[in-house]
Formats: sequence, C-alpha cells, structure tokens
Amino acid sequence: MTDETIPSVFRPPRDWEAVFAADTNTYTFGEEPSQLARTTLSFFRVFGGDPENAVALDLGCGEGRDTLYLAATGLRVVARDIAPTGLEKMAALFQKHGLSMSRVDAAVQDVRDFAYPEAEYDIALAANVFQFLPPEEAPEHIGKLQRTTKAGGLCAVGVFSPAMLAWGADLEGLFCAAPDELMACFPADAGWRLLDRTEYWTYRPQEDTMASFTYVIARKAPADGN
Repeated sequence: MTDETIPSVFRPPRDWEAVFAADTNTYTFGEEPSQLARTTLSFFRVFGGDPENAVALDLGCGEGRDTLYLAATGLRVVARDIAPTGLEKMAALFQKHGLSMSRVDAAVQDVRDFAYPEAEYDIALAANVFQFLPPEEAPEHIGKLQRTTKAGGLCAVGVFSPAMLAWGADLEGLFCAAPDELMACFPADAGWRLLDRTEYWTYRPQEDTMASFTYVIARKAPADGN
C-alpha cells in the first residue's frame, strides 16, 4: 500500500481572463518560455534566421512568457490574446526584466477574429491555443496559421493530446490531436519539412493533475528550394 494518491481529473480552464486575474502577482505557467518556443527559436537559428530582421507571431500569448523570450532576441513580435489581464501581466513582465516593448505589437483579440495575413511571419507560433476551439474549427485555423508563415519560415503548433483521456481528462468540446494526426496537417507534398514531433506528459502541481500535449514544428519550403 502507498499513501500516494492518483492525480485529479484534468479539466482545462475555459475562462482565461479569470485565470490570469486570480493572482496578478503570479504567472500561471511561470516566467520561463515554453519548450515549443525554445525549440522553434533553436531551429530558426539553425536555418540561419536573423532575429533582428525577422518577425514572429505569438498567437494566444497569454501572460507573455514566449513573447518576452522571442522579443529578447531582437525579434519583432505580434502578440494576441483574448484576456486583457494577460497582456497587462505581459507588460509587467517586460518591465521586470528591463526590456522595452517597442518591438511588440500586443492587442486583445480572439484567435477566431485574427486576420491571418498572408506570408507575414518568419515564426508563426500557436502554443496550446487552438485546443480551445471546437474540433471542427481548429484544423481550419491551423491552415490559416500556416498561410501566415513566410517561405522558409517556421510554423509551430501545440495542442492537447488525446492520450490524457485515459486519465479521465475532461476534453469535451475541445480539439486534441495525437502526434501523427497533428503531423498530418503539415504534409511534405505541400512544401512542409517536419522538424519536431513531440508528445509529452507533465504533472501540474497547482492543480494536482496530469496533462499531455502534442507539439509539431515544421518549416515551409523556402523560395529558392533550399
């Protein structure tokens, strides 16, 4: 016998403004960047990307940890989130780290209302945001995100993995994808080169839950074919 208890059922929040506003002095996911942002920036550099002459999209930026990370390298960043308090905490995070937001275009916006400009971004990042769309809507928005990616640019998407349904996770009405399913959204015959395909589990001590996520990073074929 053991005193260890089974983690609670994972029930994703639906009201992110309430989550971020619950404690304005604490960052819900911490201040360190997501692994998706870290890995994407690493690949950006591998392919010769110059942050000082590039622009990134952080769609569903939350409290700004990835926006901060990207902007600190010199990237111009377009940051959008549905929660006003998230953007307020982003501004405070930049101030805390002594960084200017002069290269950041931040605004409150639902991802469903985002314009998705054609071939605009060297890095198009959507870390754990499309999962909150209905399953029938999310693939369309992944396609729109891909179209915003410049030739030779990187598109990075993270969503819930259905693996956590085995733990009784409540994902009703939310989008989730296994690694192969998300990878299939980036077909090679459409000009995508797969760079990273990851599924990981994480324990969330603040909620005493287990959660699982799928990440894919892909590069759009460059104009010169290299």
